[in-house]
Amino acid sequence: MSTRILISVNQLADFSKGTEATKRRIIRQQKAPNKFMMAWYQLPKARIKKSIENNCDLEPVFNGIKELKLRKPEKPRQITDRQVSLEALKRFINIKLPKLLKDVPHDIIKKVPSKSIIIKGVEIIISPDVIYKLKINEKVYIGAVKIHISKNNVFNNQQSRYISSLVYKYLKEVVAEKDEEILEELCLSIDVFGEQVISTPNNFSKSLVEIENICEEVKNIWNVA
Repeated sequence: MSTRILISVNQLADFSKGTEATKRRIIRQQKAPNKFMMAWYQLPKARIKKSIENNCDLEPVFNGIKELKLRKPEKPRQITDRQVSLEALKRFINIKLPKLLKDVPHDIIKKVPSKSIIIKGVEIIISPDVIYKLKINEKVYIGAVKIHISKNNVFNNQQSRYISSLVYKYLKEVVAEKDEEILEELCLSIDVFGEQVISTPNNFSKSLVEIENICEEVKNIWNVA
């Protein structure tokens, strides 16, 4: 029976610029994920998703800031989570999202056949935070967003390009119906602490070759980590 090699898209981005030790640590974590590990920054992520779903209306973000300010955390983890979550929401307010997302009404796609794609035998979990469908001049387009919130681990341009390229490939392979087109400028990697939005690059094929090489390296380390 062949081994299932599984990695999330954000971890793949981390892996791409990691040291040898970091790469091995990432693979060990992917092989034996901690089921009890609580996800950080759930409130800001939920509010940012809601904002994007509502044509970039910032009201959910402002409400999130109010809610966090009223919280009285006691444990060190809760205190840190509240502080960083507040900063994340404030930073998101400054991020400039594509005009199309604000100006054109869109539907949200909730149900998808799969959350992942396979490249070079590696299953990459894309699981976009928001997938939207919009109509422009009677044509139907789809796009999606992957959100990254980490104060100590801001993605560089190349890492964000890998993510937006994989979002594009995922939509093309898994989500798009035959009459729908993928809009590259709406396949987005949003790094909240980097305050940047990166869409699918023009040199998508070059990006894909680099991702394939990273997947080969993931496979090699997976077999020995």
